Amino acid sequence: MLLDAGEHPFFENAVSHDPEAFELLVEHMIQVHGHKKIYCLTGIKGSAQAEDRLEAYFHVMQRHGLYYDDSYYAYGDFWRNAPVQFAQHLICGELAMPEAVVCANDIMADALIAALEKAGIRIPQDLAVTGFDGYLDEAQSDVSLTSFPKSCYQLGADAFRRLYSIITGRNCRRIPTKHRRIQIGNSCGCVPVQQQTEKSRRENRLLANYKEWFYHSEVLFELMHSKSLHDLLFLIANRVYLVCHWNQFRIFLTDSDLQKMLPHQPAHSECCEVLWCDRAGKSSGISQRQMKQTDLIAYLTQNADHPSAYFLSLLHMDERQFGYAALSFGRLPCCYQAEYCTFISYLCLAFEQLTEKTKLRSQNTGRAKEEENTQLYRLLVQIRTEMQQHPENDWSVAELCRRTHVSRSYLQRMYKSYFAKSIFEELIDFRLQKAMTLLHSTSRTISQIAEDCGYASYAHFAKQFKAQKGITPSAYRMQADALHSDS
Repeated sequence: MLLDAGEHPFFENAVSHDPEAFELLVEHMIQVHGHKKIYCLTGIKGSAQAEDRLEAYFHVMQRHGLYYDDSYYAYGDFWRNAPVQFAQHLICGELAMPEAVVCANDIMADALIAALEKAGIRIPQDLAVTGFDGYLDEAQSDVSLTSFPKSCYQLGADAFRRLYSIITGRNCRRIPTKHRRIQIGNSCGCVPVQQQTEKSRRENRLLANYKEWFYHSEVLFELMHSKSLHDLLFLIANRVYLVCHWNQFRIFLTDSDLQKMLPHQPAHSECCEVLWCDRAGKSSGISQRQMKQTDLIAYLTQNADHPSAYFLSLLHMDERQFGYAALSFGRLPCCYQAEYCTFISYLCLAFEQLTEKTKLRSQNTGRAKEEENTQLYRLLVQIRTEMQQHPENDWSVAELCRRTHVSRSYLQRMYKSYFAKSIFEELIDFRLQKAMTLLHSTSRTISQIAEDCGYASYAHFAKQFKAQKGITPSAYRMQADALHSDS
């Protein structure tokens, strides 16, 4: 069952139906703030949500006897491109400036506000704006949005109701919508009222702490330097605590990739569970249980003693699939955070790296010599020279693959066999060599030097410099200046 998605040839789709909620926002702009000239920026033309919300706008404007025509509304994209174009029409005068704009979701409202404020139009003093869905909080937006929180609970309940009807052929009563109200922010001109309870404040603090722990950890570095599958799984089991409220975590690897990481591992049917761990510290090693990928759901739920949900994430790198990760919060009605998505991407990188390491170790010197490609070697020497001369350029493996006409894995393997370092290890060396030269030979600021050497941020440059050289850039500059004065 899909939620708020497009039409699909195989799956049913449950779509949220909330025109009454959108009407409340238009009513708020009219009755509370007294606005009469109100524009509407809705979603993709033809989509159910976009048309429902536009129709709701028409109803309210008609009910209050307010004028509107075709120039008062526009279709958007539920994303950030359309609202920027809409803002340009207002800024250049193609559209007369309204008193307020009601947007069909928060992302469009946030993008519209950013584009207008960049042109000097103040929100809400010059123009009031509202969003919808309640996706963004104050930490994600420069101006806190007046919006209407989407009832994900209601959408999930409606989807489950449809699913139950499809499976059993019986209908069940619709769960009544819980009482909801407008989420007041600054963007409409209201002063937001603090409605957080002590419990919700504690929860927000807890989530913020976990987020800080995750991004200040060295989990990616640790995962990428695992030397064996057992080491990698042990490390994952000891780092999954960075996901808030997790209860159980499992990893399933496909048989083909398990054979690459453990050449002597017995073959399985399609995949096997290689990691199971819970908050109590229990964990399991590589399972010998043969399993088909289609049996994963049945396997996860076979011994469930209470209702719980598993979130399945595909572990893959480009078109290469390693297996699945399954996360459960047990009895808690939680959804995983953005940090968990990042954690999954880290796992994919780690499995890709480990597969390549195992493959390289299994090759003998004679085989490596046979695979040498003279033309590729000359081309890589030329590319390496260019990298050394201009390390600040945006070098990517995808671009090098296009230049050398070889696959990603083959390019990385052959580069390391020729030069004893990976592409990115060499690129880091070249960038830091240039940085050291600029630090002791120029008076440019460290931030400018970081940019000159291809770093997007000073913090990333400083961290990498200290990790490689054991000293901060500023301390290195002071040492170099002292040596120069002594000489």
